[in-house]
Amino acid sequence: MKLLYRYILKNLYKNFFMFLALFSVIIISSQFMHLPSVVYFMNIFEFIKLVFFVDFSFFKYQLLFAVFLSAVIVGYNIRENRELYAIYSSGISKDDILKPVKIFSVLFFILSFFVSFFLVPYANRERANFITVNVKRYFLESVQPKNFSKISSDIVIYAEKKENRKIDNLFIYLQKKGQTITAQKAEFNGTNLILKNGFIQIPEKNGFNILFFKEYTFNIDVKYVKRYSMENYKNKKLFEIAKGNSKKKNKAVAILTDRFTFSIPFIFIGLTGFLLGIQSFKGREFLVSVAVVIAIGYMLLNFLFIKLVSSNFLPFFVHPVVIFVYFWVIYRYIYSKT
Repeated sequence: MKLLYRYILKNLYKNFFMFLALFSVIIISSQFMHLPSVVYFMNIFEFIKLVFFVDFSFFKYQLLFAVFLSAVIVGYNIRENRELYAIYSSGISKDDILKPVKIFSVLFFILSFFVSFFLVPYANRERANFITVNVKRYFLESVQPKNFSKISSDIVIYAEKKENRKIDNLFIYLQKKGQTITAQKAEFNGTNLILKNGFIQIPEKNGFNILFFKEYTFNIDVKYVKRYSMENYKNKKLFEIAKGNSKKKNKAVAILTDRFTFSIPFIFIGLTGFLLGIQSFKGREFLVSVAVVIAIGYMLLNFLFIKLVSSNFLPFFVHPVVIFVYFWVIYRYIYSKT
């Protein structure tokens, strides 16, 4: 029995990682087509970091499909290779075969909580901040010595000398405010310029004022900000909104419910996929299509109930109940046919 369990678990994990790698490549390839072109000028370490943020932003549904399809394929292979008949002939029951699949399901049920509540929201927030910082940094580093560089619609910079991240004799003109800033030394710090020993000329009705500074932090206001939506707020912030009386209260409740509900399918999809594979005499393509249709049906149902909860049309606890019933009915039907 132990050898059988190890064999099933080994194949489940092997297929899971194979599908996960495939989905990651597809997601990353499609998303990089929509990113600003400046990301391709990042150094290799920053580029790899962004790749991970992009991948983890869509990790929820990669996890869902990878678990479901790996269970289907393992069940199909056991049946197709005639291993199922050898297992049954040795006196092993259907429920015994399902034990390693249950272990597999419990592991991903626990993992899905972490992914839904922490990993995906964090990755989305960090991806947005990471892109914003690097776009602004790109405009800063594009400044060339002894040239007037217009890095935004409002800011013009002139540098007499530039070496790596350090600048000598800097001139900045802010068009909207009509201000000019000069500094003997400057150094890049993220999206800021740390200016040293300079003057700020502030225009007034009857002339202008001049302020001297020894050190001044100048923020480069490049008009590019990659924002993240409320769906990616931290759990603590969502709970605070949900407890309050703001207009966003229902949406916060819906988002928290969605994060909790995401783990429910993992109770069933491993078992459902495996049973689907061993009991059906259809081909692999048909079984994969059935699994994909079930998963897409869940995504549509999930989206609908999130909208209903966020609009205060339904109480939040209806959402997880409906998702549980959806997968339980499918599982019981396939189990009864095996």
